[in-house]
Amino acid sequence: MKKLLYKIISKLGYRIENKSTPRQQLIKPLLKYSQLQNFNIIVLAKNYVLNLEERFSDFTIDNHKDGFLVSFDGLKMYIESLEEFHILNEVFVKQDYGFKTNDRSILIDIGVNIGTTSLFFSKYQYIDKIYGFEPVEATYNQAKYNLELNKGIHKVELIKNVGLGKNDRKETFSFSSKIKGNTGLRGTLSPSYSQADSTSEIEVQLKDASVELSKIIDANDNKKIIVKMDCEGAEYEILENLKASNVLNKIDVILLEWHDDGYELIEQILLEARFNFITQNINSISGMVYAYKF
Repeated sequence: MKKLLYKIISKLGYRIENKSTPRQQLIKPLLKYSQLQNFNIIVLAKNYVLNLEERFSDFTIDNHKDGFLVSFDGLKMYIESLEEFHILNEVFVKQDYGFKTNDRSILIDIGVNIGTTSLFFSKYQYIDKIYGFEPVEATYNQAKYNLELNKGIHKVELIKNVGLGKNDRKETFSFSSKIKGNTGLRGTLSPSYSQADSTSEIEVQLKDASVELSKIIDANDNKKIIVKMDCEGAEYEILENLKASNVLNKIDVILLEWHDDGYELIEQILLEARFNFITQNINSISGMVYAYKF
């Protein structure tokens, strides 16, 4: 019947056009999620959501608390913001930390954020235990909740509500719940914070990196030590601290994101400690370093 109507209208000299708006075209692949609260976040995260759907056949999103419960590959994660969908895409789709080895290893996760990378590494058989550090209380609590959602899967032995640095001290960070992953020493050097509508000031505790890592390394003799470091500007002083104490020599793999000040200092420290490494620029103010020892 529809074909007949189109034929008649065409003979009369008329043409039927699709007048759907650009927004309608944009959200068409996301209509299955249109009943969700904060659907606007899903629309903004469209590319990340579609990437995750393509990679994981069991990918779902449901309403949960003030955000979403995202489920895939046997994992469940509580997500609140566009940035957190971006991080899911970085870790699980782009595999920014997709390091593999046959050696029994532990992971030290410096900058746990909401637990995304710790859960990613928990799926690897070669990982025996994970130790994490997250200085921001609200972010730490969300990470703890995500670990609770994945009991029996996660391998996190301990997560501390502290950050790491060159010494023990208090610091004041700018904070917004929409951009938790950009919170740290760099402050408004982060474009996310320099352009943020509103932020608050929070006090956090930093601990001496060498002291904290030594405890973990000493308790895990004969295991390879993998350090993942995404700590928004603290990476420089942490590496200098680990170098000065010789703890750096006890680390086998470093997966690091640098910010603002380039990777020249990082390169120098790693070469002196006899690491091999690969660098990858993300943009002009950040990049990845993948360092390892044979």
